[in-house]
Amino acid sequence: MIIRGMNLPLIIACAAIVLALIIFPLIVSYKAEKKSEINKDNIPDIPKTEWDKIKEYGKQINKKSKNNK
Repeated sequence: MIIRGMNLPLIIACAAIVLALIIFPLIVSYKAEKKSEINKDNIPDIPKTEWDKIKEYGKQINKKSKNNK
């Protein structure tokens, strides 16, 4: 339902702004993640991120539960 007084260009502009506000952060985070993966592979002395620590802890738990069976 289109509200009276709102013309088509205004609606299109609002839709474009909303899409830009959704898509732009996704693109920026995707590029940053790729860059961090490339840097992590090239430099072995980088400290682990929180996500790496969580993955390692999960693997330890899985090993313990597999060994207990």
